[in-house]
Amino acid sequence: MHRYVDALWSYRAALALNADRSDTWTNLGNSLTTLKQFKSAIICHERAIALSPREDPVLHHNLGVSLCKAGRHADAVAAFTRALEIKPDYHPARWDRALAHLYLGNYREGWADYEVRLVSGQVPKRSPPGNKWDGAPYPGKRLLLLAEQGFGDMLWTARYLPRVKALGGELIVECRRELVPLIESMDVANRVIARGDKLPSADLHCYICSLPGLFTPDLDAIPSAPYLCAPTDRLAKFRPLFERAVGALKVAIVWSGSVTFGNNRDRAHVLMRFLQSFAIPGVQLYSLQKGPPERELAALPKGSPIIDLSPHIADFADTGAAVAQLDLVIMTDSAVAHLAGAMGKPVWLLLGQSPHWLWLLERTDIPWYPTLRLFRSSGSDWDTAFDAASAELMELAKPQFAAAVPANRFESPAPKLARNLALSPAKAR
Repeated sequence: MHRYVDALWSYRAALALNADRSDTWTNLGNSLTTLKQFKSAIICHERAIALSPREDPVLHHNLGVSLCKAGRHADAVAAFTRALEIKPDYHPARWDRALAHLYLGNYREGWADYEVRLVSGQVPKRSPPGNKWDGAPYPGKRLLLLAEQGFGDMLWTARYLPRVKALGGELIVECRRELVPLIESMDVANRVIARGDKLPSADLHCYICSLPGLFTPDLDAIPSAPYLCAPTDRLAKFRPLFERAVGALKVAIVWSGSVTFGNNRDRAHVLMRFLQSFAIPGVQLYSLQKGPPERELAALPKGSPIIDLSPHIADFADTGAAVAQLDLVIMTDSAVAHLAGAMGKPVWLLLGQSPHWLWLLERTDIPWYPTLRLFRSSGSDWDTAFDAASAELMELAKPQFAAAVPANRFESPAPKLARNLALSPAKAR
């Protein structure tokens, strides 16, 4: 029922009656993890393991999850590995070990575990045609690449399509319908089909998120050059909207990913926080937000400093056409970051406490997208990320603001106020 605080009291009351129950300790640890009390959760899981009368893979897995949330990914790998030593077919531990390895940049090990998603139920079970492709050349044959996971996953893995096509014969790519025109514009696949349409026959198949495991064994092997372009026939519809920003930096914002994604609340923020930080002189803000969070725009007072592009956006080809004419995109984690990064456009990504594994740890750059810059929050406090990005944007917009306002307009009002009141500046303050 997601009543985690009530669960907390119940588990603690149970432990007051019997402090030797390992299952109560680990359930308490799970509740604390959900409430972001990671250090306390780890203590609970370690206590559960010490009290358990037998080696239990679930207890080690729960410990690993809390260690991951606390940012201790190397220790989490050890916990997940112990769970798999006890129960080799324990799929949840193998999946979470994959993510821990990927956070650490251990791609060779991480991709191997990542394939468990195809047998664990995380990817809906299908019966695709042909044999599973192993990355070998396939001249004279037809290869079908299957869509999975979200929009961002397809945009991220699209970098491999030219390499896949170069290895063989006919290439058919399946993707979500909103991505079809954009993937077609790459002019790589022989055919692009929408997910949900009938699958054609094929000699071989491969799920799209298995491609990194075939071609990227380490960070140095990442193909990072821009690989997406907006279809030229989509550009004109946005030009009148951008002509209104002559002399200003054209900056788009996105404050939420898909609301159906389970962890969206940990990566999204509110529109007003973006306006507070980025609606500054010399900048014209645009919204690329789609979905239910668009409603926050309607709640703004009349004359708010942002232009909504969403009524003009029907699919990702439209989004790409808008991004192509921007100077910068500032956003929380969602598919638009992958799109803008794949186009080689500047992107500033604001990250919460537990970001996606793709963004690695601590660093402010990312080899997957050289034009993308990371602004990390400090724990659960987003203030540091917003403040750092706001300060950077103020510096970036300084020439535009200075060009629009006479130099004497920059004089601080404080000395004049002090003179008028016949007070010193210090007393006036």
